[in-house]
Amino acid sequence: MFYVLSSTTLKAQTVPSVDEVFQFFNNKNLLITSREGEVLYGTYYFLEIHFCPSGQYGLYGRSVKQTVLGNEQRSNWQEFGNWKIIRQNGLVGIRYISNQGGQSFYPIYRQNNGALSAGEGVSVVNQGSAICN
Repeated sequence: MFYVLSSTTLKAQTVPSVDEVFQFFNNKNLLITSREGEVLYGTYYFLEIHFCPSGQYGLYGRSVKQTVLGNEQRSNWQEFGNWKIIRQNGLVGIRYISNQGGQSFYPIYRQNNGALSAGEGVSVVNQGSAICN
């Protein structure tokens, strides 16, 4: 789950090249974390994604949500499919096509310091090389 940046934040960022974004994702095992909703009752997402050089990906997801009654709802899932870095509507980002047929596009931005970003509130940590078949 990626978040879209606000228009004020976008002004401080630029669009990277397709090759630059491809090099960032290719053959990487990335841990992507984000939160949806409020701090106390929001849902936290933890996605471990393996971006294989063949263009395939494996996603291992987990979410955690605190309920009003003090319980914790946990969910785990897996998704597999193909990934590709594309230019769409003036933005460069990653397109996922899952084996189940779903398709998503997430833009990637270059921050003022040169680092690539998936958006405000999204943390991306490189965990090494992708584990691919």
